[in-house]
Amino acid sequence: MRTKVVFFAGKEIRVEERRIGELEKLIVDLFPSSKGKIANIDISKELGALDFDILYEKLPVIFPEITKEDIKVAYMSEIEAILEAFIDVNFLGLKKILKPILALAQNGLMQK
Repeated sequence: MRTKVVFFAGKEIRVEERRIGELEKLIVDLFPSSKGKIANIDISKELGALDFDILYEKLPVIFPEITKEDIKVAYMSEIEAILEAFIDVNFLGLKKILKPILALAQNGLMQK
């Protein structure tokens, strides 16, 4: 199991790798209309009214140890760091696979 430690609003947060079923439940909790399917997330709809409320609503779902008060005193760089750690811990394998696939696709497009 992969883990990373991130400092967020003066707290040490341990970001742990989650099981596939846990990630599916998290997707449902964050985006109920998706029914747990990443492909069903309509980002433009979800981020349509982008403001700080999205941070107050969504971050504690992903990181239960973070409170609204923590978010209020956090720097944007800390929010970026904790989200990046979550992606690295849970989706690093996908990032490694997708990078060469995207490069192949890009090369194929440039050869046409």
